[in-house]
Amino acid sequence: MAQALAEQSLLNPQTQQCPFSFYKQVREEAPVYYMPDMGMYLITSYDLMRDVLKDSETFSNRIPELGANSMSHFEKAEKIIKEKGFGRFMPTIVNNDPPGHGVYRGLVDQAFRAGRIRQMESYVEQIVGELIDSFENDGACEAISQFAVPVPMYVIADQLGVPRENFQRFKEWSDAWVAGLGLPKPEAEMVEAAELIVEMQHYMIERIHERRKDPQNDMLSDLAQATYNGERPLEDREVLSIVEQILVAGNETTTNGIGNGLLTLAKNRHVQDRIRTAPDLITKFTEEVLRWESPVQGLFRYAKKNTTLAGVEIPKGSRLMVRYAAANRDPSKFECPEDLNIDRKNNGAHLAFGSGIHHCVGSQLARVEMQASFKAWLARFSSFELDQPEDTIQYHLSFALRGPQSLKLKFAAAN
Repeated sequence: MAQALAEQSLLNPQTQQCPFSFYKQVREEAPVYYMPDMGMYLITSYDLMRDVLKDSETFSNRIPELGANSMSHFEKAEKIIKEKGFGRFMPTIVNNDPPGHGVYRGLVDQAFRAGRIRQMESYVEQIVGELIDSFENDGACEAISQFAVPVPMYVIADQLGVPRENFQRFKEWSDAWVAGLGLPKPEAEMVEAAELIVEMQHYMIERIHERRKDPQNDMLSDLAQATYNGERPLEDREVLSIVEQILVAGNETTTNGIGNGLLTLAKNRHVQDRIRTAPDLITKFTEEVLRWESPVQGLFRYAKKNTTLAGVEIPKGSRLMVRYAAANRDPSKFECPEDLNIDRKNNGAHLAFGSGIHHCVGSQLARVEMQASFKAWLARFSSFELDQPEDTIQYHLSFALRGPQSLKLKFAAAN
């Protein structure tokens, strides 16, 4: 018998470990569902989510006081960031609406322009190859820390002017930034995260000043030299806000995407074998993994006025969570959605990167990194599989992100 919806929560560790049965129940019973413990509405159906994502007049991204402070009540931590650093959640890209959003988005689109991403493909492949070189002869590795973390971290570090040898600290900063997106944490832990965020902010401000004086061929230089509508240079805090969002989006989500894909391949030897004989399937596999696991499970919106969605009255000021991962398994859009199917004709219709004006600006770079990773693992190893019992795999305790915390794999080098 299904557990009553009222007894379930996205803050429950068991739900975060495997949320898909919960999504199915919510979609069927209440596709617009109010979660009292989180104080927000959960949107789970594909069509309703598209309606929300394309209607920025009603559903805003500019959510007041949403973050560690409002979700977890760690006012001391947020006060540290405000007083010692440069504050958080300045409206620029993710947490902004038109017309300002369009101005900032145009600057970031230029930094992530298609020509630059294409030029980065061989560079990403080189990073992937060098990382595999470091453990190939060992016959086994912990694939998250040794591979899935450093791939996007090296790329983003290079683009933001951080020396690769500092990438571990870079990772700590990124983890600190998303520390409030999980289970409630002790105040001391959130204060420690706040101090790390302050350290990161001051470090990046120094890099921004350097790029203003001496531009390089990287994204940080593009942003440091940018102007707002051609009228004025961007302020330090504006550039910093964009950099923080690039850091988190370019690192945490891609690490989870790579980890989810490697885990899926390790559990499905027949999929490995099939893609090795038809490498062109890597693109389809990547899209299907993004749909099936959704490294970003959901993000937030804010009701700017009283409205009704699927017969549910949503008062002005309400918070919503558009649950991409639930929409990506909606049977009204995807046939047999609980199954992994790399032949799925419409797997590119997934919402793993969002939709509309807030579609993830780094989606193409994430795809390049994921595809290069899967391609290299399948080419360099004749087989790879789990080196731990499947039931010991633990996912990050987060209501927004999904990916394995660690992943032990063993492999045989290709002849």
